[in-house]
Amino acid sequence: MRRTLAACGLVTLVLASGLVQAQAPFTAAELTRLAGTWELDAAGDPSVPAERRIITVSSDSLKVEIVRAGDARPPRLTYRLDGQNTAADFGSGKATGRLIRERSAVVTETVYEVNNSPITIRDILSVNADGSRLTVNTTLRVEHGYEGPLPPGATKSPNVSNAVVVFIRRP
Repeated sequence: MRRTLAACGLVTLVLASGLVQAQAPFTAAELTRLAGTWELDAAGDPSVPAERRIITVSSDSLKVEIVRAGDARPPRLTYRLDGQNTAADFGSGKATGRLIRERSAVVTETVYEVNNSPITIRDILSVNADGSRLTVNTTLRVEHGYEGPLPPGATKSPNVSNAVVVFIRRP
């Protein structure tokens, strides 16, 4: 019995230490590859709206400015490297974001208030080996509470959408 309890304790300690390590804060050096001005790769398709992301990294935060044509006040989001939530103005509401480490991935998760209802955007950011392309895997989830059960045969909730976009580094 003692060996079983000791083994359970050891397994718990190992698992817990892995979780702590997985949630360790980022360092600015880990995120420098993300820094720069990135333009959406529209692959020559003029129907794709232009978008630019300006990412800066400081000793305590990752800042992302999303610039789109027609935006009077582009979102300027700040993510603390320690993973704590930060809030920014967003229209008449606010956007609350946090930076998450998932294995080797850099993830931003932002909850936007739109008409007093939350919309969550989760971006997984990665830069290719030569630093010329930023890939953003996005999951958008509308959380207004009226989605209800899935219809028969549906495999994905209608309130969730996924997209992958690629940005090209600009000088």
